[in-house]
Amino acid sequence: MKAWLVPNPLPSLSREQLFALCLPFLAAAFMAGCSSSSSSYFPLERSRWWYYEISETILDEHRDSRYIVVNSGKGVLDAQDVFLQSAQITSLDYLRYNGDGVERIASRRPGMPGIVREESTRVVLPDTLEPGRKWRVSTTLGLIESRTFARTDRVVVRRYPVEIEKTIAANDASVRVEAGYFDDCIRVESEGRAVIATDRGISQASVLVRITEWYAKDVGLVRLKRVESSDSPFLKTGTQTWELADYGG
Repeated sequence: MKAWLVPNPLPSLSREQLFALCLPFLAAAFMAGCSSSSSSYFPLERSRWWYYEISETILDEHRDSRYIVVNSGKGVLDAQDVFLQSAQITSLDYLRYNGDGVERIASRRPGMPGIVREESTRVVLPDTLEPGRKWRVSTTLGLIESRTFARTDRVVVRRYPVEIEKTIAANDASVRVEAGYFDDCIRVESEGRAVIATDRGISQASVLVRITEWYAKDVGLVRLKRVESSDSPFLKTGTQTWELADYGG
């Protein structure tokens, strides 16, 4: 195992904001004990771990960091058997598997009043991984930002919700990252829009969120790219990329 320094996630976002931004897409990488169509892509065995290189740009300010995710084994929540998944030690997700795929049923983050349960079922990844399979999830804006200096215009801190549609785009994709070259990957394409206030509330703008994820057999999430963009002159596009640097367990 390589020796790594794992600082706090990018200074532009708090640890819990970064986790909430991307974990709905990372969580799919760690499911196990389900059908043969998906279990090999989402290991949840205890002690499996992943280090990710993170590259982020907000308002032309570039930041690099690393992020660690560790499988913590099994547990019980509300009389249900769950898989536990931690990130940066301080955050925890509670996952379960049923016939529809892997679901996140609850989470715990720094600053939260204990365990927060999902209001409705959140399918992280469906059991059917054939191209064309679609489902919907919610996320929050965390990369696009106002070009103005007015506090009332800030986007990231307001955590605007956005619903996105996820699609299995391919099951034979290839990708190269620091951890190696991976072929026959599942590639998931996601897209959604949110309308937010700009120019001190005088105007509105549509924000487009696009996310692409690659999952490798017997590994999990290998790469994730997220772009939040808008045609509005008041907003600046933000980007974030996660790439697998090392893994084991």
